[in-house]
Amino acid sequence: MFDVRIYTFLTLYKQMNYRKTAELLRMTQPGVTQHIHHLEKLYGVKLFRYEGRTLSRTPEAEILKRHLDSMMAEERAMRSEFDKDSGILLNIGATKTIGEFLLVPDVKRFLSVSSHSLNFVIDNTNALLQKLENNELDFAVIEGIIDKSRYGYHLYKKERFVGICSCMHRFAGKTVPLEEVFRETLLVREKGSGTRNLLEQAINDHGYSLGCFARTVSLNNFSVIMDLLANDDAITFAYQPIAQQRRDLTTFDVQGLHIEGEFNFVYCNETIGREKITQFFGQPLPK
Repeated sequence: MFDVRIYTFLTLYKQMNYRKTAELLRMTQPGVTQHIHHLEKLYGVKLFRYEGRTLSRTPEAEILKRHLDSMMAEERAMRSEFDKDSGILLNIGATKTIGEFLLVPDVKRFLSVSSHSLNFVIDNTNALLQKLENNELDFAVIEGIIDKSRYGYHLYKKERFVGICSCMHRFAGKTVPLEEVFRETLLVREKGSGTRNLLEQAINDHGYSLGCFARTVSLNNFSVIMDLLANDDAITFAYQPIAQQRRDLTTFDVQGLHIEGEFNFVYCNETIGREKITQFFGQPLPK
């Protein structure tokens, strides 16, 4: 449906290298350049420019990419409508806290209808946003910080972001000074995760960094983090519902550190995104 030059633009946007783009599309580099120049002339804007030897995207390239993402989402929805007999197939994503602890009942309910199928990806925020931009997902449910000027979004819910530790830990059920917290071993998610980004921002706002903790251990699985918390003298920070999953874990507060995180539906096309979210949850989003 799309002009071949659009796919050249999308490939160059992702690769940011004319040679790699030409190899992937089995074109010559001058051919790639010609396609980009055609689009620049068509829209009257500059899409890429070199700063020294480094290729960079212009703000106009970002605008074009955002609109193309929306158009491609609509095309995918149109193709699904042409094949209604196959039932509903959704491609959705969720950050790990949401996917592992909050959405499971909704997944079970959606799949209880025999004609429903689901591709469900659980990954960190950065990876999910990339999949949205690549049109691999209909929508994602993402915790924490996103660029709201770049993506369509709708608030799902808000949750308190608190300290979590073993019920036997000296912090259990207490409010402690921030300086005291830094004496502990911190178990934290990997770089790129929503929970880590939220914690880093809150700590930075007080003039500190994760390096201020006595020791920082990074893990990409929250179930493992919870097991370690229950059996070790360590702490973590996460959304309050996480602590409610296990009887051997509890929460604590930090003086002056009051964090509330957002869970958002995120999509590239508002009309299609809201439609797919309605199909998944069985009820429309409020306007």
